[in-house]
Amino acid sequence: MINRLGTVSLRKTSEGWGFSSELALENFVWTHLRDLLQLHPFQRQYAMKGEICDILALTAENQLAILELKNVEDRYIIQQLTRYYANLLQEKPFPETIDYEQPVRLMAISPTFHRHNYIDRQYSLLSFEFIQVRVIQAEPFYLELRFEDEGYRTVQAELPFQEIDLGDQPKDLPDIPESLLKWLGGCPANDQQAVLETRRQILNFHPRMQEIVEARSIQYGTSKSKLCAEICFNRGQQRPILFLWLPLPTYSKRSNQPERIGRLRLWLEDGILKHVGHVPQGLGKMRLREEWDTTPKSKWPRRSLIHNGSHRSMTPVPIKGYVRSSLGGTAESLSSIVSIALQKWLDKL
Repeated sequence: MINRLGTVSLRKTSEGWGFSSELALENFVWTHLRDLLQLHPFQRQYAMKGEICDILALTAENQLAILELKNVEDRYIIQQLTRYYANLLQEKPFPETIDYEQPVRLMAISPTFHRHNYIDRQYSLLSFEFIQVRVIQAEPFYLELRFEDEGYRTVQAELPFQEIDLGDQPKDLPDIPESLLKWLGGCPANDQQAVLETRRQILNFHPRMQEIVEARSIQYGTSKSKLCAEICFNRGQQRPILFLWLPLPTYSKRSNQPERIGRLRLWLEDGILKHVGHVPQGLGKMRLREEWDTTPKSKWPRRSLIHNGSHRSMTPVPIKGYVRSSLGGTAESLSSIVSIALQKWLDKL
């Protein structure tokens, strides 16, 4: 057994539980290759000759491993791995890193394997590793990787996922969108409840408030041009991100400048609002300082970590300073900030 890893998005199926998407599975395996398979992550979604490999990884001896992941059974996984192998052996990229004198490991990861997969493997000149991935519903949830080949032990890892406690939902509210329930799966319990309580607070505020559900976001307002809040799904982190329309962090109550309202991203920690940042659209490029510290400096922005409160900043501002300067108050709770956003929205109706 290995320790709890990262974040994950799961979905309930007729057979039990599984990853919400192939991307969710790939994200998790890529992030935790060392813990799960004792491999070093090298390239992801690597394209060559029109083919795209899910994951290229290396052993400690620089032996190349090609991983193809499936979230459902796929009868063509052997053919895909074969083409990736042929392309890479013909071009031999990254010769300074990869030792092509060693055999390439071809690893197929899937919940189940079709009988054609076994036939294709039996009569191929190449060697393939079949690894079954399974989500085990327990307290807590577990990921299990079971190797069909002898000599490898089954790996289990605790998944940071728990079923959402919906409690007694108000009957006068619309049903929680299925997409939101799926997005919340990778969040800690306190963050789940914070988002659900924010949704309840918004929808109960005014009879004209609407919940506009789209593929990757859920918006709140009377129309797309009159919004007060939005929930977007961060595919990389596999969790929802909350946005509110509030005074910009560059605005100060003490100045004579007119107040400007913009779309602010909220950073929650254990259900508590910690930071905000002006993100006009999308998810933005802001990261917390501790996130930047775990990122290689070669990938930092050219002008280092700009911190000026504007939408060009690479780090958000602490909630305490924002409330004091831009809101002219002291209430830092999420519900208080949501109330301000709702009042600003109402003032513009």
